[in-house]
Amino acid sequence: MIGNRKHSKIDSLDPPLKDTVEQMLLAGVKYSDIVDFLKDNEIEISIASVCRYAKSLNANLHQLKIAQENFRVLMEEMEKYPQLDTTEAIIRLMSHNILDAMQNAEDGYWQSMDPEKMIANVNGLIRASAYKQQIDLKNKDILAQGFDAVKELVFSAMAKEAPELYTKVVEFLDKMKEA
Repeated sequence: MIGNRKHSKIDSLDPPLKDTVEQMLLAGVKYSDIVDFLKDNEIEISIASVCRYAKSLNANLHQLKIAQENFRVLMEEMEKYPQLDTTEAIIRLMSHNILDAMQNAEDGYWQSMDPEKMIANVNGLIRASAYKQQIDLKNKDILAQGFDAVKELVFSAMAKEAPELYTKVVEFLDKMKEA
């Protein structure tokens, strides 16, 4: 879809001039004043072109605000639940967004939805969650195996050299493993 991207005269301006135009748009300067400003800088452009660019800029800013809000919510979830990893937080955020969209859908929206596409999307979310759980279980098993291997290697030597210390350390580690 890169070939379908629209480029305006404003996109091709020198960066400082483009930044000035964008700041003017964000400040609410009239399009005709922006056209006059560009004309003073020897750039000919129509009011319609400025309008189209402004719409595109506003859409991009809106998308950026949504992304920032999603990131903020993601970070809040991770602060509330420190044991939560990024993948789980993203799955929670997406699930929340999907449920929110479902609740706020207009009347008749679900009748116009392609059931197969909806089922495929739901299955994708379920698969992502199941895959995450599977990886977590594998990692837990690997960690437990590694823990047992270290315990066996180190403690076989410790049992011979310092049996009292060995007994205390094994008891402590067994308590930690259960926690």
